[in-house]
Amino acid sequence: MNKTELEELFYIKKDYSKIKELLMNSNKSWSFNILGKINLEETNYDIAFNFFYKAKNIPGCGYCKFLEGEIEKAKDILSSINDSSSFVNWILFLINLYNDVKDIYPTYFQIRNFYEQDLEMLFKARQYEIIKKILNKNYYLERFNKEIYKYSARVLKNNNFEKEAEELLKKSLNICYKDPETHYILGEIYLIQNKKDMAIKSFKKSEEVNNGYYPAYNRLKDLCN
Repeated sequence: MNKTELEELFYIKKDYSKIKELLMNSNKSWSFNILGKINLEETNYDIAFNFFYKAKNIPGCGYCKFLEGEIEKAKDILSSINDSSSFVNWILFLINLYNDVKDIYPTYFQIRNFYEQDLEMLFKARQYEIIKKILNKNYYLERFNKEIYKYSARVLKNNNFEKEAEELLKKSLNICYKDPETHYILGEIYLIQNKKDMAIKSFKKSEEVNNGYYPAYNRLKDLCN
């Protein structure tokens, strides 16, 4: 099985056991990287670190320490390499945000591409202190991406913090009222809270601000028939 087929197993099928079996005796750098990613997903951070180290993936090593809450170790690792990639700069920004240092600034696309997945990873790692600090700085992140409250709310909803997600979505609507997705996510939260009438109202508003928004249309079809 080649690298492309293994990546399909990892990203699409998520068959981690099969990948581990196939790569048991591999000494290739890319195989260490995949095994590192698997152990990262499984929250085996020490094992992931070792695989990334074997693959000479220093950003991956730094990310492991970040998810373990070893903030200064993560910063030292990431600052020690000559890597100006978007991912490395983004993690260094999050570390500085946690430390109340503002000498690195995120881009709109970094927030759009990385924020939710890293917040989800922090929830998996149970790094609630870091999560709280980041959420408390959403007002600052709003300068760079106006959708930040929606991104945060979606992750909070996925982790059963519906009340907090609802509050952030209402903030988001004050900024981007015509965003159909924000109304839609709010409707989903109302459904979880057994507030069917309010959910229907939110789904209708989602369709109203963007006529033909399929997720809302589909929900209303199920709820109103």
